[in-house]
Amino acid sequence: MDSQANVTGFGWPDEVSRRLLDLTVDLACVANFDGYFEELSDGWTDLLGYDCKDLLWRPLLDFVQPDDVESTAAQLEAGRNGQDITRFENRFMDRDGATRWLSWTAVAIATTGRYYAVARDLTRQRIAEEDGRESERRYADLIESSHDIIQSISPDGHFQFVNKAWHDHLGYSPEELPGLTLFDIVDEEFHDHCTVIIGQIMSGMTIDSVEVTFVAKDGRKFPVEGNATGRFRDGVFMATHTFFRDITDRKEAEALTAQYQLQLEQDVAERTAALVQSEKLATLGRLSAGMAHELNNPAAAAQRGAVLLRDALSETCNKFFDLAAQGLTGNDAARLAELVEHGTRRATMPDTLDAMSRSDRESDVEDWLDARGVAAPWELAGPIVSLDLDIGDLDKIAGDFAPEKLASALSLMTNSFTAFALLAQIGHGSGQISEIVKALKDYSFMDQAPVQEVDVHEGLDNTLVMLQAKLKRGVAVDRRYGQDIPRIEALGSELNQVWTNLIDNAVDAMGASGHLVISTSADDEWVTVMIEDDGPGIDPSLLDKVFDPFFTTKLPGQGTGLGLNIVFNIVRGSGGRIDVTSDPGRTVFRVRIPLRRDTTGTEVEAQ
Repeated sequence: MDSQANVTGFGWPDEVSRRLLDLTVDLACVANFDGYFEELSDGWTDLLGYDCKDLLWRPLLDFVQPDDVESTAAQLEAGRNGQDITRFENRFMDRDGATRWLSWTAVAIATTGRYYAVARDLTRQRIAEEDGRESERRYADLIESSHDIIQSISPDGHFQFVNKAWHDHLGYSPEELPGLTLFDIVDEEFHDHCTVIIGQIMSGMTIDSVEVTFVAKDGRKFPVEGNATGRFRDGVFMATHTFFRDITDRKEAEALTAQYQLQLEQDVAERTAALVQSEKLATLGRLSAGMAHELNNPAAAAQRGAVLLRDALSETCNKFFDLAAQGLTGNDAARLAELVEHGTRRATMPDTLDAMSRSDRESDVEDWLDARGVAAPWELAGPIVSLDLDIGDLDKIAGDFAPEKLASALSLMTNSFTAFALLAQIGHGSGQISEIVKALKDYSFMDQAPVQEVDVHEGLDNTLVMLQAKLKRGVAVDRRYGQDIPRIEALGSELNQVWTNLIDNAVDAMGASGHLVISTSADDEWVTVMIEDDGPGIDPSLLDKVFDPFFTTKLPGQGTGLGLNIVFNIVRGSGGRIDVTSDPGRTVFRVRIPLRRDTTGTEVEAQ
């Protein structure tokens, strides 16, 4: 070893070399009594990140963590006084400011005025120890902050440890804890039970669930539930760890439930009726939400169109007045009429241009307009392209008007076109609203007698309109209506609820995406409606239960289990029949309604 980090060649006395090599072989160095390194082994530069020159030209105390400088200086002084330095730990700072823990063994030779030392890097060990202590602190904080009653009990029944919740629930102070045993806090009724459990734990068992009653310092009793396990060391039982939770509220709730159980059973018929009504209202709520969404879109479009139409008409009039002021000739008026008429026709035609082609044409039109001094050409370019006018058409228009009239003529043409397009948009939105309102009125049979001649197809179509917000997410509807299906005598609004529940369930079963088939047929006595979906199907073991009240295969909160029961009762009340068949990928509900109302009803057939 030399000042260039050579490992050999220190020139140490033999006895020094033997002593150091016997103690450690990690890092070696020589430092003079003035506190400077003179020779270093290779590992120092790797450890501290400094090159050899930096380490040799600075006092070694410069590299020591400030809090350890005083103790390090004291050790150096002791070495100069003839004491050997063994297992002395201090912290060095590397170039990046990180701390390195070192354990030193050194001897000082007065005759040479030097320290001869070896050091071991303990950084990983110290970090691991600190991580372990931090983990223990976090675990202790977790135990202390828990609302559960946690305790550790020695084999003689005394408490080794309890958490804050234990003191809070039982009312004992930490000073009272040493004089208490488990049986001081457990109700006497459970002493034998606890003895058995402790015996099981000592044999190696873990108790996953146990209920006992605790007794607080003030005599208050409260039930707890928890688990218990044993702690062993080298096979020897050391303690019982238990985790308990106060279940007073739960026990009171259970007692209250038992108290009112009989009353609830007596009220079940009334409550079931209320739930049925609630299900009907929930269905109405879902339909209303869908209708609100469907009505809002065209209404909003019509409202926006009306606002824009006002601006377009105002601008059209302004440009007409501008032209009149400039001396509008008969030829000018005739040509303007032609352009406005062209805009009227184009306003109702779909735009077939793709985005790239439209952008190119608008750019050409803007250049044409800009070259003729038309202000804000970008505002006119879009409508002109929508009018399907190209540069040649614009050249003809430019030839028909005096240069000073061209900008006003073009603006009048584009604004009138915009006005007609907005009128078409408003008309379309108003038509959609009218269709939805009519379907809603027909669906609810508003202003009509309860029992009447009902068109099944009309009811199905109105129901699909009511559910269109849900259907258009990804459900393809295939109507396979039979020919010459006669009207039936029925309660129209209730029958529509049958179609609503069956179609709504089918869409849910398909996950809002799939293929829905609605087919109808008739014979001399019955009209048959079949609603088929391609969802996963119904488990064969559940088919007999699908029409039972409160039975549902949906997740909690997604259904009351009354929808199909309501369907069953409506169909039966109409003298009809309903059955269901199901296989993976195909579920069919078949409803048969008599042509003439019959209230005798039939039992459901489930296959």
